Amino acid sequence: MKVKLTPLNIVSALSIMAVAGLIVDKSWLLAPANHERKGLFIAFGVLVFFVSFLCDQIFRKFIPTLARLWLVQLMVVILAVVFVLVLKSVFG
Repeated sequence: MKVKLTPLNIVSALSIMAVAGLIVDKSWLLAPANHERKGLFIAFGVLVFFVSFLCDQIFRKFIPTLARLWLVQLMVVILAVVFVLVLKSVFG
């Protein structure tokens, strides 16, 4: 199995690092007012990991070249970030 570094792999690794930091109880990950929501943040991080991992596997199956894979996955990550920012501005 060839290991390819892709944008969704990076997102998966960052989400696992954040979840591990929350489990170890590093206070630098959360503001003091948000400690009661720690379980929610852990669950969201695990969900982000599984979704990005599954999307990465699906994209690898259907997109053969690494350049196109990077392009498509970067577009997905950018669209997800824009979607979250729009939701935050509407509901925040």
